[in-house]
Amino acid sequence: MGFTMIVVGGLGGVIPDVVRLIKGMRDPDVPAYLKSLNFYIGLVLLVGLGCLATWLAGATDAKQALAYGYGAPELVTRILGSPGAIRGAAPSLREWWGR
Repeated sequence: MGFTMIVVGGLGGVIPDVVRLIKGMRDPDVPAYLKSLNFYIGLVLLVGLGCLATWLAGATDAKQALAYGYGAPELVTRILGSPGAIRGAAPSLREWWGR
């Protein structure tokens, strides 16, 4: 596995945020969110997580690297982005699987 696969995995880590931004394009709060430091810190963390997942999984082609890079951050953002995570309560398996 080369450096290229790790970079592709990092690009896969950006996909969840890009999809959420496209989905919320008409939301008036999005421009303010894009100007916040938290957005960019989270984006860097998701890219890093995508790179790490790709490296740990040992992706051998671009399709695998993209899938691993997308999957790890998407899973983490769905779990941490749930209302239960804000209250400190973990979502039930049924709640988590239904998202």
